[in-house]
Amino acid sequence: MIEEALKALRQGRLVMIYDGDGREAEVDYVVRADAVTPDLVHWLRKNAGGLLCFATTYQVGKALGLDFLSDLYKAKGFQTKAPYGDDPAFMGYVNHVKTKTGVRDVDKAVTINELARVVSLALKDPERAREEFVNNFYLPGHVPVLGGRIGARWGHTELSLILAQAAGLPPAVVIIEALGDSREAMSLAEAKRLADALGIPLLTGEEVKALA
Repeated sequence: MIEEALKALRQGRLVMIYDGDGREAEVDYVVRADAVTPDLVHWLRKNAGGLLCFATTYQVGKALGLDFLSDLYKAKGFQTKAPYGDDPAFMGYVNHVKTKTGVRDVDKAVTINELARVVSLALKDPERAREEFVNNFYLPGHVPVLGGRIGARWGHTELSLILAQAAGLPPAVVIIEALGDSREAMSLAEAKRLADALGIPLLTGEEVKALA
């Protein structure tokens, strides 16, 4: 299943990851960011239902000029720990300047594709990438940017980035929780049935951790 998942990710197809019983106990859809289209955003909005997020590494986010929002709120005396013990991975919310409102499917696809481009640039020329990020995005917007702390945190942000790294891809992925038809998170059993029906590889967090 690992090789099937890596192949799917490389080809711009969806993968599903279940983080684990002892954490969120949720399944997220994962896809490489440069493969995102308005049609895919629409499908994920209708069929996943969670929060559509762009994930990269903390190091790349920092190079673009972002910091963890939890550090800002912690300094103001707010609680920042999630029930499962981690500080959230959010580093900002952005829209690309070419978008109209930022919330529409086509707008989110533009923002995500341009974020993927800037991340690839940051791996080669961080200074130029930061300049392009500052000039071409505005904050706050409608696409959350997450910063992964691989090895220090084991959420879907990190798991998806580990999978991308194993696939030989840049650290630029999109993740969204699968909520299904219930008022809770989609169960692992339901996710397995759906993955089989749709032909989407489904991995557990432990399987992905073994790639790190």
